[in-house]
Amino acid sequence: MGTAAGILQNLASAAIWEVGRRSWLRLSRHKYTRVFGSDASGGRLYIAVGALAPPPVVDANNNRMIHIFPKTGLPGHLFSASQVISNCEVRAAKYLVESVAVNAGNWSVIATDEEIKDQRDLSFVSIGLMSNLKTIQLLENTSNSLVRCDASRFVSKASGRLLVRNLEERPNEDHGLILKINPSNLPERTWICCAGLDEWGTSGAAWYLARRWRELRSRFGKKPFATIVRVHRRQDESAEAVVMGTTPEEIDRFARE
Repeated sequence: MGTAAGILQNLASAAIWEVGRRSWLRLSRHKYTRVFGSDASGGRLYIAVGALAPPPVVDANNNRMIHIFPKTGLPGHLFSASQVISNCEVRAAKYLVESVAVNAGNWSVIATDEEIKDQRDLSFVSIGLMSNLKTIQLLENTSNSLVRCDASRFVSKASGRLLVRNLEERPNEDHGLILKINPSNLPERTWICCAGLDEWGTSGAAWYLARRWRELRSRFGKKPFATIVRVHRRQDESAEAVVMGTTPEEIDRFARE
């Protein structure tokens, strides 16, 4: 009887532990979807990278060259690609895919902006600024009342006043925007961008969103928001918020000009 009672006690303890674990996971995923939207937990969140077309290159006889890309460590070899993705966007996508897998318990869908440019009824995180068609759609949507990009700087959409820009006297600094909206005609969807004035601003913003989402949730809940981060080049993990707000008035308080 003692052995049987011990087995039953262990089974009961294991069952209680499993119930607690599942409850904790459900709560954690619920908190995560406050920032990323419910599609994140359903495997329907798109990570949209910006596809770039290689420039036309011709040889001495004016014939177009297809193999134009060198590879470090392979001198004398050239390779072809119909579209290319920036290294910073690959790095940013890695942060976000890992974050969704760990915190939402599901996969995300990686796609180029070209592949989904005509699809609006979906949730996404777009990577890159004006090189990404989904970021442009987000910035131009009427639900964005917070931040816009103007001549390589971020400005308040309400007043047009300067929020941040990269300074020549600080060449090792970059800035990136994390902007979240629910599009006006599709309020059940979540659109987010991680967009830098230069490449390290993009990947730094993605790192901040992927790793600091709990802070964003605590501050903004499920509301739309804008956060601008300052990041040291080649150090994504150095990203720190310098502008944060969920209303035009809150954002405009950070304006300097």
